[in-house]
Amino acid sequence: MLGWHWLIEWQTPYEFHGHLIDKVLAEEKSSYQHIMLVEFKRFGKGLIIDGKVQSTLYDEHIYHELLVHPLLLSLDNPSNILILGGGEGATLREVLKHKSVRRVTMVDIDEKVINFAKKYLHEWHQGAFEDSRTKLIIGDGYKFVEETNEKYDAIILDLTDPIKDSTSYKLYTKEFYEKLKRILNNNGGIATQATSPSFSLEVYVTIYNTVKEVFKRASASYTYMASFDGLWGFVYGGVSPESLSKDEIDERIRQRIAGKLRYYDGYSHQISFSLPKYIRQEFERINKISTEKEPIYVPA
Repeated sequence: MLGWHWLIEWQTPYEFHGHLIDKVLAEEKSSYQHIMLVEFKRFGKGLIIDGKVQSTLYDEHIYHELLVHPLLLSLDNPSNILILGGGEGATLREVLKHKSVRRVTMVDIDEKVINFAKKYLHEWHQGAFEDSRTKLIIGDGYKFVEETNEKYDAIILDLTDPIKDSTSYKLYTKEFYEKLKRILNNNGGIATQATSPSFSLEVYVTIYNTVKEVFKRASASYTYMASFDGLWGFVYGGVSPESLSKDEIDERIRQRIAGKLRYYDGYSHQISFSLPKYIRQEFERINKISTEKEPIYVPA
């Protein structure tokens, strides 16, 4: 489809962002989602699902590197990894860069998204689906976690946002995090995308506090994503990435990762885990509410 038009993406009920599209490169509908690959004027190729930008070639590496590497570099010799979601294959790509990884199970509910990615999103997955260490399962992540008897060193949640009545909503609850903890090996950990501190700060903080209720240790990071037009947050459970120094991160990257990283290094690590005062204060405020009243698990 040639020509151009604007993608209008609502961030809040009273705020939207507009992205100019040069052309639509591919488009499909599944039982779950409306999938589009477009050429953005500013960001180049971009994946849009249900009218929301999921990732672009301009900065997807920032999101996926910060989701994956603080978790895996905080663990000793992570070998068996579970990914829930992550249809583009870019999270899988980053996990497979770790020399210690022997097996990655990726569970995604939408086969059409996977096939779309395999066909059109090679720049994202870079052949990760064909890697011999990859086991791809089409299915419901919640059900998979309930039924599996396998134990994992790390679990990575690359899911859509926790909008009420969405397929991902129940994957942000305390009850689900407890199920994840059950299938983790000793000293294992989890990482999840945690929405935008710019547009949904309470959601970001609530995800952190929910993870903290289940795991003895919880950490949060954030970065700026130009294609999302704001900050984006990540939460980690069972590990303390912020305790690693700049030099420790750089040394672990050198020893443990095969291939280049474009964003993440010791310096970026320090910045990402240095949360500003207003976010730290919001952590304290929401935590006080959750201890004094019925805990807030996942906002509507």
